[in-house]
Amino acid sequence: MGRGMQSRGRVGVGRAISVAALVAIAVAGAGTAGAEAATLPGIDVSRFQGKIKWKQVGNTKVRFAFVQASRGSGDDCAVAATSCGADPYYERNHRLARANGIKVGPYHRAFTAGETPEEAKANAREQALVFTEAVGRLRPKDLRPTLDLEHPFGGMSPALLRIWTRTWLRVVERRFGAKPIIYTNHSSWQATGNVRGFARRGHPLWVAHWVARRRDVLVPAANWSGRRWSVWQFTSRGSVRGIDGDVDRNKMRVPFRRLRVG
Repeated sequence: MGRGMQSRGRVGVGRAISVAALVAIAVAGAGTAGAEAATLPGIDVSRFQGKIKWKQVGNTKVRFAFVQASRGSGDDCAVAATSCGADPYYERNHRLARANGIKVGPYHRAFTAGETPEEAKANAREQALVFTEAVGRLRPKDLRPTLDLEHPFGGMSPALLRIWTRTWLRVVERRFGAKPIIYTNHSSWQATGNVRGFARRGHPLWVAHWVARRRDVLVPAANWSGRRWSVWQFTSRGSVRGIDGDVDRNKMRVPFRRLRVG
């Protein structure tokens, strides 16, 4: 009986060590394979995808879609001046995506302008109005509205660009009662001075970087002030059944509840 007690004691120590080792392995893996498996697949679309067959999209693995509601506000949309203002496909895309079980949220492709703080604020308000009128209202569990902020910036200084961005975000947040997501990429965000303030104020990051591995994603503003990205656009040349031609593909790292309106 004494030998049995001694043997049992040694086994207990060994089991404790084994459990500790397994816990350590699990914790280490949580940032790699486990986290990778947790990402949710999604897309973002606009008028440039034309008429999407959302029923077919709903039968794929796509779980969410950001849908363009507006693009610039007029002549400031220099890249494609004939394609500015409200997106004519927004209402259809939003309605049919929801009807086919896809989480959906609206975004605005900004084309900033303004040579003074007053002009920057006025332009931001104008574009925010175009966006809010195009969206109308958000439904329960919709994804939050998003500001797509990327080059070109009309030669605006970092200070003016920050004023523009802050103004647009405030107008939209007041209108919908939800803190908007910011879509950008590493090089574009440098134009703001690579500021961390928007991350600290709780705006989630949707980052664009077309690379194959998550570990290679460039995240601006010191890894979004330590908060990391919430959504990653990893390619602009994706293929999804129901959509003709290329489509942007995304991965969501956080649960839907972290990015939804309510």
